Amino acid sequence: MKKRLNDIPTVLNIRGVQSKTIIDIDSITMKNLILGTNESIPTHEVPVDVIFYILDGSGKITISDNVYEVQKDDIIICPPNITMSIIANQEGLSFLNIKTPGITVTK
Repeated sequence: MKKRLNDIPTVLNIRGVQSKTIIDIDSITMKNLILGTNESIPTHEVPVDVIFYILDGSGKITISDNVYEVQKDDIIICPPNITMSIIANQEGLSFLNIKTPGITVTK
């Protein structure tokens, strides 16, 4: 199967963030999340590993008490059940959000 990121429809996820679902199966969930200028995802946690791969823009990802300044091509890994939050800088932030195993977030 082949997909082009630009061809995947953008929807608002449960946190009001622009989201493109690339794959959503039992073993992995991968989405492209897109934050505009100074938009954020509030502190939350999920029961699976989360990998962030920055596609474009810059911002800050907070994992527990650690704040990471991120930009294109950075990778951040968050273990299960650890708090995380994300905020975009002036230019916005686009990143892959990869969860293993896959998970459907309901809150």
